[in-house]
Formats: sequence, structure tokens, C-alpha cells
Amino acid sequence: MARSTVAVGSEAEPGMRGLWFGILVYRWAALAWMTVAALTHWQPLDDKRLALVALLVTFAWNVWFSLRQGWLRQTDRLIDLAIAVALLPIGGLVMADQTILDELFFATAYPAAAALTMGAGTGVVGGLLAGLALSVALVFSRVTNGLDLEAILEDWGDLVNGAVYFTAAGGAAGAVRRVLLTSAAERAEALEEAARQHDRAVRLAERDALGREIHDSVLQALALVGKRGKEMAARESVSSGKVRELAELAGRQEQALRILLSEAPEEPPPGMVSVKTALEAAAFGVEGIPVTVTSVGPAWLPAQAMQDVAAAVRQALENVVQHANASRATVFAEALDGELVISIRDDGVGFAYDEDDLRGMGKLGMSKSMRGRVEGLGGVMLVHSAPGQGTEVEFRLPVEARDRS
Repeated sequence: MARSTVAVGSEAEPGMRGLWFGILVYRWAALAWMTVAALTHWQPLDDKRLALVALLVTFAWNVWFSLRQGWLRQTDRLIDLAIAVALLPIGGLVMADQTILDELFFATAYPAAAALTMGAGTGVVGGLLAGLALSVALVFSRVTNGLDLEAILEDWGDLVNGAVYFTAAGGAAGAVRRVLLTSAAERAEALEEAARQHDRAVRLAERDALGREIHDSVLQALALVGKRGKEMAARESVSSGKVRELAELAGRQEQALRILLSEAPEEPPPGMVSVKTALEAAAFGVEGIPVTVTSVGPAWLPAQAMQDVAAAVRQALENVVQHANASRATVFAEALDGELVISIRDDGVGFAYDEDDLRGMGKLGMSKSMRGRVEGLGGVMLVHSAPGQGTEVEFRLPVEARDRS
């Protein structure tokens, strides 16, 4: 079954955040060490001006890269790699000629941060290619330091060590990324299958309950009508044809109902799960207020979209618990005019909804956790609220958006 990259990415997001945080810590630690090493070996440097420019540019770039989370953008990752590659031959230039083999190298361990970033961002191949680019630049650092070919060849051990260090860093980060994405895909598949099984079990239970109810009332009544009708048909004072017709009709209804009860429940379309199942999962465990989940008619949701929709509904319910001072909440879903409409209503205090004001106050949970997820699925989010009148959050997902693979 095809799986949405967005869905899998959402599943892997916690692990990837941990990976990025670890790389960020290494990046700043390596930059700090490079700066300390340069300052403690400042006097022997041959080109102090170039060294200072390199340090300032690298520091400014890392501030910018960290603030805008540049590791999430391929262009920024490539710029980061280019800066790291340039630092290596610059290290050869700023150090005194032919001292690169005897003194602490200017760039130290910092360039490995770029290999780690490329590996975590693009995978094993990207990480290995980044390590290879850094390895070539490491060789050029010897050239820019004035070493001849014979001296470079004599230094083959350090060069190999550096190349292994860079490529291993990039490849290892790529491998961790692959493990996280694979695990997320497997987890999403397991959750999808569990949801389908839960949905089937719920529908079977509903059908069994319906069967018991019909058996206790309708079927027994029909059976009695059939029996009485046959008795009446045997009497001369009653039109036997009319009564027999009634009895046969009751018998046919009884048989039709028994066939209905014996049929297997309707299966969802391939790759789809019940909307009600997803909403019940989102409402499960909400504490503080009772939550009622209702779905009108058979409504289905693509399995790969279920995680985002359930997360948006869950965020809406948590907002009710934390801010609405409500006594109850209702989650309602309905397929209406080519759209899947999901609304979360409460009887709380309400508020004057203004998204610009909320953004200005830094209260972006509604925008990021709900609107962002819904719009990512091609839908829209509407909020209806006023002081003292409760709140309704409405998600509208177009049918064509829900059917994307």
C-alpha cells in the first residue's frame, strides 16, 4: 500500500527532532572548539585577517542556520556544506606554510557537522557524498599550506583518517535517518491495521447489538403475526386469502431480516478507515469533560490522513479542557456536499476569535497544530465563537483531497 511521505514524516518527527538536536549540539561545540583553538594559536597564524573573517562568517552562518532551522531546507544544507568545504583549504592558507602537519589544524572537527547535517537531511548517499567532498577539500588544505606531493603522500595516514571521519559521520547520520523513517512507516502501518481491526470490531458489535434488539422485538412480532395469520386463515369467517397473504408477507419480512443479520459488515474501501473510529481515538483519554462522538452515515478517511486529522481534533479538545471552562464537548462528522465536515463544539465561555491577535500573543497552537494539519490535507479550518456562547471549530476536507494517495 502506498504511504504518504507527510504521514510517515509526522510519525518520524519526534525521533528526527532528537537527531537534529544532537547534531546542533555537536555543531556548536565544534565551532566553539575551533574558535578556542584559533585564539590559543593566534600568533603563529600566517593570515590573521583571513582567519578572523572565516571565524566571523562561520559564526554568523551558524546563528542564522540555527534560528531558521536551515537543516530542514536542502538549499541551506548545501550552503552549509559549501562553507565547511571552504574552511578546509582556508585552514591551509591561514596557517604558516608547511606547518599543517605539526600544528593544531585551524578548522579542527567543525566540518563534520556539515556531513552529519547532509546525512540526516538526505540519507546515507547524501551523507557519504558530503563526506567525500570534505575529504577532497582536506587534501586541498595540504596544497594551500604549501606542501608538495611527496609530503602529501607521506601524510596519507592522517588524510585517510580524516576521510573516514567525514564519510562515517555523514553515512551514520543517514543510516539513523533511514532507521527512523522505516520505524515510523512500520508504526504507521501497524496503527492503520489496528484502526481497521478496531473499526471492524466496533461494527460487528453494533450489528450484534442490533440483531439482539431486532430479535427481541421485530422478529418475534413478525413470527407471531405469521402464526396468528395462519390460524385466522383456517377459520371460515375470515377471508383466508387475505389473511394468508398477510402471513406470507410477514414470513418474507422475517426471512429478509434474518438474512440481513447474517451478512458480514460492510468493508471500508482499500486504504480507508472509519471517520468515527479516528475521532473516537482522538477523544479517548480526554479528562475533565465528557466527550460525545457522532458520525452521520458511512464516512471514510484515508489511513495516511488519519493521524493528522486525529491530532487536530485532539488539539481542539485539549483547548476546550484548558481554556473553555465547558461542561461537555461534542465531536460531529458528516459527509456534506462533497466535503467531510468535522466540528468540535463546546458549551464553554467562548472568546473573541482573531487569528492576528493570537499570533501576536504567541498563541499559535490553534494555527500550527490544527490549521496547519488541516490545510496540509487540502482542507480549511473555521472557528465560530463569541464570549459566553461557546466555541465551534470546524474542519472541512474536500473529498478529492481525502482521496489523495
